[in-house]
Amino acid sequence: MAASPMDPHVGLVVEGAGDRLALPIVLRAHLHAAGEFRDVLGKPVPLHGRTKAFVTNGIEGYVAVAASRPACVGVLVVLDGEGDCVATVGPALRDRADQVSRVPVRVALADRDFEDWLYASAETLQLELSDHDAEQHGQHALKKALRPASYTKPVWQPRLASRVDLALARSRSVSLDRCLERFDELRAALPSAH
Repeated sequence: MAASPMDPHVGLVVEGAGDRLALPIVLRAHLHAAGEFRDVLGKPVPLHGRTKAFVTNGIEGYVAVAASRPACVGVLVVLDGEGDCVATVGPALRDRADQVSRVPVRVALADRDFEDWLYASAETLQLELSDHDAEQHGQHALKKALRPASYTKPVWQPRLASRVDLALARSRSVSLDRCLERFDELRAALPSAH
């Protein structure tokens, strides 16, 4: 479920179909750990490919959709870093998005990809994985652990996201920790629960 456009919420812009389903699971686990049980997440707006954020009027259009919902208090954009310098790419995308948004925008990039955030909780994923190895690429480790089944993002990302120990994953992933901090900055604008 997502918050109604008329209820105060944080808007979400995500990379693709897997993230559209998995990111809300991660954010809700974070909210629940903080004692917040209201539905305060907007329906995610998927880019359907990271490259669409970088084209002319790319990120701007997706953020404009999320920000235009009447009760949106801020927009969180979550994309894979894919080896780019996240300290450069994130602020550049945020600056572009800020130009079209009436609410604050935060951009969070996984240092490599969303799967690294999942793999940061390797022991809890209920897969045949050895202990977490920070040098290991998360997506490769997950694909290998799932063989002979194939790794399909819209199926496996939400399934694995529901198994993540968020405290453990945050302790191992600076970019996941940064994403949740940026989300907290936005949710601070939500009205208090009565």
